[in-house]
Amino acid sequence: MFASIKSELIRFRRTGAIGGAVTIGLTLLVTMFLFIGIGEPDGGAGAGTGTPPGAAASIDLEASDGLAAGIESVAAIVGIVSLAMFALSIARDFELGTIRVLLVGQPRRTSLLGGKLLAIATIVASAALVAAVASFLLSLAIAGPNDVDTAAWTGGEAMSAAINFVIGTVGWGLVGATLAIVTRSASTAITGGVAYLLVGENLLGIIWDAATRWLPAGVIDAFTKGGTADLSYARSSVLLLLYMAVFVGSMLMIFQRRDIVD
Repeated sequence: MFASIKSELIRFRRTGAIGGAVTIGLTLLVTMFLFIGIGEPDGGAGAGTGTPPGAAASIDLEASDGLAAGIESVAAIVGIVSLAMFALSIARDFELGTIRVLLVGQPRRTSLLGGKLLAIATIVASAALVAAVASFLLSLAIAGPNDVDTAAWTGGEAMSAAINFVIGTVGWGLVGATLAIVTRSASTAITGGVAYLLVGENLLGIIWDAATRWLPAGVIDAFTKGGTADLSYARSSVLLLLYMAVFVGSMLMIFQRRDIVD
């Protein structure tokens, strides 16, 4: 499996670099907008409750978890980037036919796919962690000039939020990887994944009130935020772990049993 991981890291370096740069850039941009007050009702800055377009108006930057407000606000957007990165890496081997060449070098399909997933997850998790640290540093730097009181901020809250952010980002990626294995098309996997996670669950919520408490997007969102009023952190953690196990298990089973030239 180590050879598969090394191979994927080399082959994925360009896409990974672009995806990582996008992840870090988006995180810093949203963090900056959050702290300079874009989206405040009065259009001003420095009230400590500024939010970027689309963010929850109830965000309190001066709360104990205010340091993590930036990554919590951008988690879904970064999740889509992760979904696309996983889908591209998995699906392009089928689209270009390189999967056959890879299987010649590593005929054990479980090891090949497992190595690919571990390599991509490492890159995505590293980018998310760097983005979280950069967001924290930016928040500390611009909080004072924008009159945000940081007295209640705690390192423990920030560390917990960073871990949740990284795991949630990888969770979004596994959704993309699963769709890529099923469809063998990057465009279909990305389009389908984004449509479902951003629109599909909301539509399902109209006819099923508990949709956000059980389905993937709602679970990942609750986990990244450390729990919500509808879904506790403990329950979201268990559900996310189960979803990730199902995604990985399904991919391995499909890849192991389905004909490559199908």
